[in-house]
Amino acid sequence: MSDAYLAAIAVRRTNYALTPKSSVPDEKLEAIIKACVLTCPTSFNTQSSRAVLVIGAENTKLWNMISESALKGVEGEHRAAKQKKLTAYGGGYGSVMFFEDQAVIDSIAVKIPSLAEHFPVWSTNATGMLQHAVWTSFSLEGLGANLQHNGAYSDELVADIRKTFGLPSTWISTAIMPFGVPAAPPAEKSFGPIEPRFMVFKA
Repeated sequence: MSDAYLAAIAVRRTNYALTPKSSVPDEKLEAIIKACVLTCPTSFNTQSSRAVLVIGAENTKLWNMISESALKGVEGEHRAAKQKKLTAYGGGYGSVMFFEDQAVIDSIAVKIPSLAEHFPVWSTNATGMLQHAVWTSFSLEGLGANLQHNGAYSDELVADIRKTFGLPSTWISTAIMPFGVPAAPPAEKSFGPIEPRFMVFKA
């Protein structure tokens, strides 16, 4: 049974060349994301992870906001290169925005103060698992995607995104995943030796 799951993980790749098309109906996209949000693990079952799907004109609105912010003060060749990347990200069918609800994290930290310092780390674990689950599920449906991490965007931009889409101020952005039917195959991926990264101890 695990072979099918491992094969699915292997299929997931980073696709930067995306088309404004989807291989599945919007309802299927919603169902995939809902299932991942519902079933992906969170520490102490806090269920702190959040996901927002934007499609079509809403996706264009999102990436126009990101481009305007990211290109401020950028000139020359660097601006042209950055604009090319942002245009590609916004050229897909849609995007999934991932967040962690800080209010939920704070509330569990108050209840278990001895572990308070660990909950932000465990929240990061949770959002990573959710992102991977959505990404892998999309790839099984013939969709390409890439992940743009929150560190690439300013706090001001994230605040504007929350305001524009009517999201709670306690939702902390962790990543944005543009997706669509791939326009080209992903780049070749090389793998280093597994030995330094995996060990076994047994009696």
